[in-house]
Amino acid sequence: MAILALSASIALADDFKTIRGKKYKNATISRVESDGIVVRTKSGIVKLYFTELPKEVQERFHYDASQASAAATPHQTPMNVAKPTDQAGSTGQRAIEKLQRDNLLRLDCTDPDAKAWIAPAAWISCDAQEKENVTKTLAFYCHPQCPSIWILDKQSGRKLASYGPFRRFEVY
Repeated sequence: MAILALSASIALADDFKTIRGKKYKNATISRVESDGIVVRTKSGIVKLYFTELPKEVQERFHYDASQASAAATPHQTPMNVAKPTDQAGSTGQRAIEKLQRDNLLRLDCTDPDAKAWIAPAAWISCDAQEKENVTKTLAFYCHPQCPSIWILDKQSGRKLASYGPFRRFEVY
């Protein structure tokens, strides 16, 4: 059930317009950071800095300029280290944490190619679209700027799927 919530979390899309007039239609928020939001559109992935967005959008995401300037933004954050609190309510993160608590998923986000070991029963229960959604969501969760991940069988270590900016989504 957590996998379904994980795949549903990326289905929400919104339109954004910067203070300079650039429009992003049907943008899916993949991550909220202290200094901006990372969104996916049909033309690619982009980070929209709160300083470039209208006041209403800044308020919607609880932007605080003093926190943003003080916040460190490491490129690679290990899963054992807490993620920023502005993500705490996200459906995707809750689903990932539930899978980890239930011992169905183990993540390693320390390398540029992240790795996720998933229980075979959880993977088999997903249809093709859910597998793609889960893989992409985990990739963006680990590395929103350059999402890349290998999905591995938790028992055997066999490659199940992968996603990256150059290799797209593949099932093995």
